[in-house]
Amino acid sequence: MSLPTADEVFAKAAEGSPFSNGTEGYAWMENNCHRCVHDKPARNDDYENACPIILVAYVGKTSAEWLRKDGFRLGDQYTCLYFRDENDPGPDEPTPIPDPPGQLTLCPRELFERQGRMFADTKPQ
Repeated sequence: MSLPTADEVFAKAAEGSPFSNGTEGYAWMENNCHRCVHDKPARNDDYENACPIILVAYVGKTSAEWLRKDGFRLGDQYTCLYFRDENDPGPDEPTPIPDPPGQLTLCPRELFERQGRMFADTKPQ
């Protein structure tokens, strides 16, 4: 699953800052962006290839790729759909755990396996 461009993220983003103050923003970035492979170029001063999702947050919009969690813990307000830990030993794309032989399933997986993660864009076109 490749990252969207900054223009694509900006077009879908909601108005308003994702964080109420700098402390919230820095705590969330420390727990997520500062460990993610997509923002590693920015940590190496290569801002041309930095994560476009966090760039949209810097201009005061909340990315649609960040899903708000219930409750509130500092640094854990959202789940980023594109987060990949730098220490993740897995392949480039996450793969689903196979069903055990003879196991019945409630819904077919094929519909969801083509996408990286289940996510529906709810913003009207």
